[in-house]
Amino acid sequence: MAGQAATPFSVTPGAPEAGLVGAGGEKRTPRHAAPPHDWHDTADSVRLRLALLNRASEEIGTTLDLVRTAEELVAIAIPDFADTTWVLLQERVATHHEIPAPFKDGGARVRRLALGVSEKDPLPVEFWLSTLPIGETAVCPPASPFARCMAERRSLFFPVVPDDLAGRTAEEFGRPDFYRAMAGRSLLLSPLMARGRVLGLLAFNRDPAERAEFCGRDVELADNLARRTALCIDNARLYNLEKSQALTLQSSLLPKRVQPPPGMEVAHRYVPGSDVAEVGGDWFDVIPLTGGRVALVVGDVMGHGMQAATVMGQLRTAVRTLARLELPVTELMGHLDALLPDMADSYLFATCIIAVHDPEARTCEIVRAGHVPPVIVDPDPSVKPRVEDVPANRPLGLGFVSDPFESWTLDLPEGSLLVLCTDGLVESKNRDIGDGLHLLLENLGDPEAGLEEICDTLTRTLVLEGDRDDLALLVARIGRAPSRSASWELPAESYAVREARHFVRQQAGSWGLPEDTVDTAELLVSELATNAVRHAAGPGPIEIRLSYDERLTCEVADQVGAEPRPAALPDDLEESGRGLFLVSELSADWGSRRTSTGKVVWFALEGLGVAA
Repeated sequence: MAGQAATPFSVTPGAPEAGLVGAGGEKRTPRHAAPPHDWHDTADSVRLRLALLNRASEEIGTTLDLVRTAEELVAIAIPDFADTTWVLLQERVATHHEIPAPFKDGGARVRRLALGVSEKDPLPVEFWLSTLPIGETAVCPPASPFARCMAERRSLFFPVVPDDLAGRTAEEFGRPDFYRAMAGRSLLLSPLMARGRVLGLLAFNRDPAERAEFCGRDVELADNLARRTALCIDNARLYNLEKSQALTLQSSLLPKRVQPPPGMEVAHRYVPGSDVAEVGGDWFDVIPLTGGRVALVVGDVMGHGMQAATVMGQLRTAVRTLARLELPVTELMGHLDALLPDMADSYLFATCIIAVHDPEARTCEIVRAGHVPPVIVDPDPSVKPRVEDVPANRPLGLGFVSDPFESWTLDLPEGSLLVLCTDGLVESKNRDIGDGLHLLLENLGDPEAGLEEICDTLTRTLVLEGDRDDLALLVARIGRAPSRSASWELPAESYAVREARHFVRQQAGSWGLPEDTVDTAELLVSELATNAVRHAAGPGPIEIRLSYDERLTCEVADQVGAEPRPAALPDDLEESGRGLFLVSELSADWGSRRTSTGKVVWFALEGLGVAA
């Protein structure tokens, strides 16, 4: 009978084992006859030992699960070898899959993983459950037989446990009932050792009144069982450790949380190509930008496994860093192309797609580097989903091509779906990318379906079992433009500054913002508009855009490509640079970004309340 921490006392799955006790305490019919009273020097005892070892080689280690492996050992030992058997693992082996450093005093912290009780044991099941709870963590005192067995790395057995040892051990463990489990009984302890490391120990217990006490030959059998069990447990530990590390690595490289801007819904999926490594080079990201804009990113580094995952993490960090510099999306992709060769020791290339959505302008600028093209779903169900013909450009990291990347801008009405994915979703050895994209379009017929439902449908329908690649999927639904936003276009003339101040005061005041906020916004937009007019490179207009959600953001766009540089207040009180000094001092945040026609300078004010 074996149990788990989650189930205090449960029967090992499979056919009933010999002399096992069920969860409800019922007796089960033994499959093997109980051994004779003295089986140490008989032909039957030799055959039984060989049978036990044969069963151990076949039945222990059928899975890479620590608890299941412990249960399999218990099922073999009861009742043919012992009346009671329990498996103790060092706690960090059981919980963190790591080998802990030994206690300086020789003690050990262990967790009870499984327990088995024969139907012939004179002590009731309830006693063993209360005395040795499954899943319990205990500290073995240094002088106890259990700690000595692990510290000395050898088996210990007591033909009959003396009363004084039983009493002392029960007192050290703080469990008075443990005296009954040891006193007058026969005890054999075998260390679980694999690859030179102590994982825990096996404890076998007999009642001498029912069968012969343990002897030297039993130690040899117990050691064989312990070696087999320890190797299987260590294999399971290493597998779980590698899996845990892979999951930790992947979770640290992928976004902790995806927070789209107001007015946009986003859902995503990541599916590793390997069930063992569970890490790969595919990634997705959602990067908030100024002015309510957002960058949706999906990328794929060649291959899968640890190397692809580490390069992916570097690329994702580079994308977020460059995106926050407000670089044009084509220039951002060019920087990634130049950076990739320095991210890996061997030759690697990657594909990537970046879509920057502007909610107020209702536009989406997309640039892709050898990546799967985006799919657009119109809010009108009568319009079929389509693959957007975005320029493909080259993959990142080729090195021998230096042509600039080309972008594509399209309008996305409210309710549209933008679907970005890696080739692992639409392409495989048994399906080319054209058929995969066609299948993708067939499963995007309902633009009003929930995004989580859409992701589940696509991964369930398109992902093939067996030899598959990693995949990342990002689905975004375009919402309404911000309700509290406005823009104004002005000629690059001197009177435009006055008009800009009037526009900001009137618009911010209509939103009920406090008077001091309105005054600050009016002053700062005056400075930015003055710079735009003063340095205007041509007859083109300047544009003022104002938006208010959790903070007030003001943008001034002009046709001058040179970006402004912040400056400290000059010592000689020169006039030049004082405007940007005021903007940096009075705003919560400010910055600039280049556009295809010039630049945008913006500032934001926080801590807003509503005027009384």
